[in-house]
Amino acid sequence: MNQRIQKIDNEIERTKAKIAELQALLPELERKKTEMENNEVLRLLRSANIAPGEVAAFVESIKNNRPDSRTNNLSAAASIHRPAPADAIVTGDTPAARQEVIKNDEE
Repeated sequence: MNQRIQKIDNEIERTKAKIAELQALLPELERKKTEMENNEVLRLLRSANIAPGEVAAFVESIKNNRPDSRTNNLSAAASIHRPAPADAIVTGDTPAARQEVIKNDEE
């Protein structure tokens, strides 16, 4: 067989072996990621002193206070993330700038 063809065949076999190895590794990595995310959520809930019985109510309140991507309801988001008027950006009168002024006044 032509050496170049043999070389390509060998590369194909190595690639297939590597793909199989990575496919076997993927479910374990996904399981570890999910476990770490779950632990992070638990840590955050515990640090906020949320009792296990209050978790469902807490999650429900979060759902009710954000836009519903399924219906494209942006009313909640609009009240939270209002863009600064164009003239405010030119003059530097933005919410962040006002917060900085308030912070400096308190010091």
